[in-house]
Amino acid sequence: MRGAAARRNRRGEKQGVTWMLTFVDLVSLLLAFFVLLFSMTSPDAPQWESFTASLRSAFSTESKIRAREAQMPESIEAEDPGPGFDLGYLRRLLEVAMARDAILRDATITTKNGRLVLSMASDVFFRPGSATLQSSGESALFNLAVALSQIDNRIDIVGHTDPRPFTSPSGEFRSNWDLSLARALSVADTLQRFGYRKPVEVRGAADGKFGEIDTSLPLEDQYRRARRVDLVIYHERDR
Repeated sequence: MRGAAARRNRRGEKQGVTWMLTFVDLVSLLLAFFVLLFSMTSPDAPQWESFTASLRSAFSTESKIRAREAQMPESIEAEDPGPGFDLGYLRRLLEVAMARDAILRDATITTKNGRLVLSMASDVFFRPGSATLQSSGESALFNLAVALSQIDNRIDIVGHTDPRPFTSPSGEFRSNWDLSLARALSVADTLQRFGYRKPVEVRGAADGKFGEIDTSLPLEDQYRRARRVDLVIYHERDR
């Protein structure tokens, strides 16, 4: 009996060893299959670069410093200045100032693209071909500076001309671009001299906006509306 039991145990051991060999062969074949499959594929370069970059960032000694810097704004310019005064209120404020001055009464005020635009005809402020303010124009800008000093909205000053070829009597300006910018600067300097101390952006547009004028008007009226200096008042505050 002991001999028969010993033979049965040896046969069981042999069967167990055979099962393990079959399993190891199967695992080896699967491993070889996946290695072959991987060798036939090409890695996605952008994903691989992103992956390696994240590893370098994670294990870099400078990663904590860069993380702190990323949380801080790059400059003060990047910060949102927030809203200024309501444009409806500003319109009423400017209309009161315009009603008090004979020259400003000739100006027009409109709302365009979410901005308030006060357009002042250049003919009542400047002589033809000149960027020097007349004394009556200075008086009007004094009243305007008083009104603008009460607000903190961002303001741009933009000079415009008509599209006719420009000839400067004094030779001071070479083109309509020069004249439009010089007139905008003259208005900005005068407002500052009369107490408006906040920053403004000054631009010259020449006849770049002439196409926006009502074409049903007589041509001379179109030219007159084109010759102007605009105060563009934004909803947000100045920086």
